[in-house]
Amino acid sequence: MPPRRIALLWPRGFEPSTTVSLPLAYLKANVDPARFDVQIIDCALDGLDADSPALARRLRALQPELVGVSTWSPMFPEAIALLRLVRSIDPSVPTVLGGAHPSSYAERCMEHPEVDLLFVGEAERGFAMLLDRIFDADPDLADVPGLVWRDGDGLVRNAQDLPDDLDAIAPPDLTAIRLSEYVRRGYRWNSPPVPNAPLWVTRGCPYRCQYCAAPELNGRPVRTHSIDYMMRWIRRLYDEQGVRWFNIIDDNFTYHVAFAKDFCRALIALDLPDVGFGTPNGIRMSRGDAELWRLMKRAGWRHLIVAPESGSAHTLELMKKDLKLGVVKDTVRDIQAAGLKCQAFFIVGYPGERPEDIAATFDLIRDCRFNFVFLANFQPLPGTPVYDELVAKGEIPDGLLPFNFSDGARVYTPPELADFNFSAFILKTHLMMAVTHPANLPYHARVLFHLYRPGFVVPKLLKTVRSMLRPDAQRPATPFVPMHQQADALHRGGLRG
Repeated sequence: MPPRRIALLWPRGFEPSTTVSLPLAYLKANVDPARFDVQIIDCALDGLDADSPALARRLRALQPELVGVSTWSPMFPEAIALLRLVRSIDPSVPTVLGGAHPSSYAERCMEHPEVDLLFVGEAERGFAMLLDRIFDADPDLADVPGLVWRDGDGLVRNAQDLPDDLDAIAPPDLTAIRLSEYVRRGYRWNSPPVPNAPLWVTRGCPYRCQYCAAPELNGRPVRTHSIDYMMRWIRRLYDEQGVRWFNIIDDNFTYHVAFAKDFCRALIALDLPDVGFGTPNGIRMSRGDAELWRLMKRAGWRHLIVAPESGSAHTLELMKKDLKLGVVKDTVRDIQAAGLKCQAFFIVGYPGERPEDIAATFDLIRDCRFNFVFLANFQPLPGTPVYDELVAKGEIPDGLLPFNFSDGARVYTPPELADFNFSAFILKTHLMMAVTHPANLPYHARVLFHLYRPGFVVPKLLKTVRSMLRPDAQRPATPFVPMHQQADALHRGGLRG
């Protein structure tokens, strides 16, 4: 029997210069190629909407026997529209939905008749098992990990898959998602314009930050690949794909400090010329020490990102960040003493935050002399505890969905900050950094125009200036449509940009 034809679709939404279709690379790498011919259709990379005739032609030519779509929240309406297209071509094709948004709203997503099956959380092993069984006359789905499926008139939600042995998962097939084309299109994140690749080394998050859904997506225990596995993977990408910068996308790469040190020592022993490493999601300041920072510098790190999120103890308590502000300045000093630049993440406009809390953030940034800071407007992200709390309190409508996590548009503002000009604060903070630390100006410019693609940075700068002069511009102009109705509006053309 020839291999069964499987189509995996990545919806159009985020720009290929910032986001790569990594989930599909993992799924393809972990199925049996002798039995399943997995074809990836990257709608973002190819500029294909769900209503594109070219996409419909590709699907008709492929004649897939199963179609899967992975999606984040901003791409969810487009993901449903893709599955609706699949159904219009062949109503009998089984459809599967996965990714961060379906993992947070499985039952709501399954209300859409276009979705037959859904995966919650990590799906490499579960998807492979599903393919092994779905084509049976009477498929047994009861123990497919992470699967949500219909049984009669109700839904069954199988236990989420959180494997301890991460080495049993094959590395993602980055060739199949055309990583080189992503790089040609400018893909990178806080890294120089060289061939680069994402690495996922550890999974899980034990913390309780209310603005983040990571513990629900990947569990609370922090699990790790073996160091030998990771070194083989890095060596292969270096030799076969010419990768010279590796971005470790983990939420908690340094959680196990001894592991992180051994990882760095192994990198040093590889002795790969012209290699750099980054941890763009940030590291926990309490999970590391001066020795680790020095090892990271020797292994190829050039900067570290920390995530205080606020300079106010009051705001940190609201966030449940579990961070003592007293450690911040010393940690920054130790990182810089190791020869690394220190960048930092901050959130402004968190629910319950007051003007004096934002002033405390300004003071912390001034006193710590970070080399760069990212000041993000708070976004109530679907699937996070604070999102559910705001819905329960009636402060945001059920189904509110930012159209982009990082576009700067505010869909929620705390009552205490109703008249606060967030864009003016962001520009004021960066101006203060320039005035108080002029020797850092070249690096500041390097982050903006070298470590990020200018075509990504310049529109954001212009938007920030515009919204400073016109604060109403910080609010999206598109009328609110609940996220699980947006697919219908999108299909009618009402939400196209």
